[in-house]
Amino acid sequence: MNLAEQAAAHAAAYEAQYKRLKAAGVKFLQGHMVDMAGGFRSKISPLKFSASGDALNGILYCVSHGDGQPTGDTVFASPIAHEGNGYPNIQAVADPASIRHHGWRPDTASVISTGYMLDGTPCVLDPRYILQQADARLRAQGYTAKVALEYEFGIFHVDEPLMQQGRYRELKPWGHSLVNYNLVRGGDYQDFVAEFMNRMESLGIGVASFVTEYGYGMYEFALTPKPAVEAADDAVRAKVHLQELCAERGLVATFMTRFQPPGRESACGAHHHLSLWQDEKPVMAAGVNALSTVGDQFLAGLLKRMRETHVFFRPTINSYRRFDRFAWSPTDVSWGYENRTAAIRAITTPSPSACRFEHRVPGADVNPYLAIAAMLAAGAEGIEERMTPPPPQTGIAPDGAVEQLQSTLAASVEDFAASGFCAEAFGEAFRDHYADSRRNEVVAFETWQSQRITDFEWQRYFV
Repeated sequence: MNLAEQAAAHAAAYEAQYKRLKAAGVKFLQGHMVDMAGGFRSKISPLKFSASGDALNGILYCVSHGDGQPTGDTVFASPIAHEGNGYPNIQAVADPASIRHHGWRPDTASVISTGYMLDGTPCVLDPRYILQQADARLRAQGYTAKVALEYEFGIFHVDEPLMQQGRYRELKPWGHSLVNYNLVRGGDYQDFVAEFMNRMESLGIGVASFVTEYGYGMYEFALTPKPAVEAADDAVRAKVHLQELCAERGLVATFMTRFQPPGRESACGAHHHLSLWQDEKPVMAAGVNALSTVGDQFLAGLLKRMRETHVFFRPTINSYRRFDRFAWSPTDVSWGYENRTAAIRAITTPSPSACRFEHRVPGADVNPYLAIAAMLAAGAEGIEERMTPPPPQTGIAPDGAVEQLQSTLAASVEDFAASGFCAEAFGEAFRDHYADSRRNEVVAFETWQSQRITDFEWQRYFV
């Protein structure tokens, strides 16, 4: 649909939701848009829904991570927004299915919007639109994906002077131990978890579990399965509101993939659990350690296109600090039944409804809309082409047995940029735009690095 058709289709829902929320005492609306990094860019307004769409600054699809810290590269050049066209607005249409009333803040609701160009066509750079298209491709084959994300992350005590100076490594972790699955890491831990779960429940987001992870300040929450777009919406909302809860309590949460030096404690993954359904019935199971034909085909597609889409799963410089197969962070294109050292862990027990793939490559810094879109597009191709997966690995794949994943962001970007599959699956305009966004990350790091003499150089060459 174009913008006018979509807005007209939503008009009755807008009116009904406005009346419902107004009667419930809602005064404020948080409007969210998804940026390239997979975060929300948000504004707060009085409660209202526009039947004609809202203005949206197209620059939101061109912002750099951390708004350019520490190099000042706040945006990267793109055909949608640059000096030559004056950084124009585009438009946004609120999705009424995404409206949520915040139970812990009764005067506030929120909604997620998708982008449209001024000529009324969908914005092909919007990550949420990219996922909607990938989801539609799979649905056209008669299958629905259910997806659940689990995030590992760090929580630290706020120290504003240190943070303003960028001295994050000096912050103190929240909790006095590094033990896994520990209820008494801190006296306020259980209250914190209960409050987070209550808030998520008010948004219709199921939290399957919340645990302490191995490492000082390390934690993990797992969400319950949802259809693809809603699963991504839930994932980003959960991150935002976890950070909000932390801020209220003098804490700060980070989803960078590694904040401890490699080899120490844990890194932060974001494992994606994905299953296929048809007519509300699971279709991937064929017994213990056995997949159905469609399960095999979907898996084969995931594996075939993993290198080309790797940049979606490891999108930052920091992502590759987590690259360690001995710490269960995959470095190759492998799969296996109940194999946590493989890129894809196939889980077939305890029941057909629990049969799923755990994609273990993504880190906590992913854009979940794009990570899920990559999985659905690759898996859909596997079904379309009736692909057959290679044999499973029972443990760490021997050297030379399987294809390796790229070990740097620069290499992942260029393979993505050259991919005909990615141009077809996500659109050439999006492929090129996203490649430019990742090249900007590489250039920013190289620029910062070139302006400094490293500790290695001082210690190796000074005397």
